[in-house]
Amino acid sequence: MSNSTSKPENSLKLTLEAWSQGFMVGALVIMCGITLANMRGGVLLHKLILIELLLAVPNGFFIFFDPPVWGWYLSSTAVPLITSWTLHNIVAWLKNKPFLDRRGSRLYIGSVLLVQPYWVLEIYANFTYFNGINRRLFIATRPYEALFRDPWWIFTIINLFWNIKFRYELSFVDIMKVSPRFTTLLFCMVLSVIFIVIDLLSVTRVIPIGSINPFWKFAFVFKCFTDSIILDDFKTALDKLSRHKMNRLLPFSIAMDNSWAQEPGRCYRMLVGSVALPQLL
Repeated sequence: MSNSTSKPENSLKLTLEAWSQGFMVGALVIMCGITLANMRGGVLLHKLILIELLLAVPNGFFIFFDPPVWGWYLSSTAVPLITSWTLHNIVAWLKNKPFLDRRGSRLYIGSVLLVQPYWVLEIYANFTYFNGINRRLFIATRPYEALFRDPWWIFTIINLFWNIKFRYELSFVDIMKVSPRFTTLLFCMVLSVIFIVIDLLSVTRVIPIGSINPFWKFAFVFKCFTDSIILDDFKTALDKLSRHKMNRLLPFSIAMDNSWAQEPGRCYRMLVGSVALPQLL
């Protein structure tokens, strides 16, 4: 990454940074509105998603300040931003939890808690870097951000795709037909991974983009979109999706039998049986 610690003076860099901050803040504000419009009272997960969004907003305004306020504001708003990143992993844990056994659930949330000392160090390194105290520490720690921030999100994506394919026996064509909202969620997940990879390549100097790096903001926005598009945990959302699809395809008497909802894979066998039986007769 670049050794530049001061506010960018080049007009192109200044424009890019201002645009990326505006993109992030605008997207977060819109997502806050979507979340408020769809959240239900008494649901902890919904409240955590809203808090996650609000915590990240202040970091999108440091471009308006000049040194020395610039460095102080940037560093201080990095604290709620990093808290939002951690909260995103907690939200992902809550959305994954119905698909995890007790041991897997403890391993997931326990590992999220174990990496918090790194973020304390990163907050200190960020402050010393952007306030001209210590330039070396943040340069050394910044390339490891993705390692301490994103593995849980990658697992969440893989786990969701695996359950869609093998537990619910739904094709992605079915999902696109039945639920455009869920399709958008999956698309945002893919985009977030793409920008995570680009961010990682840029901070490790594989892609020399200079001191301005908007890619972590893009990755973060698309991760947040997946939380606000569907507020409930993934199992609840997939159960509704599977039930809606089967209600359209199965005979009325079978569709009214909710026992298959406890075994998502059973709906496929019931459908095959209802179609194959007349052929055998």
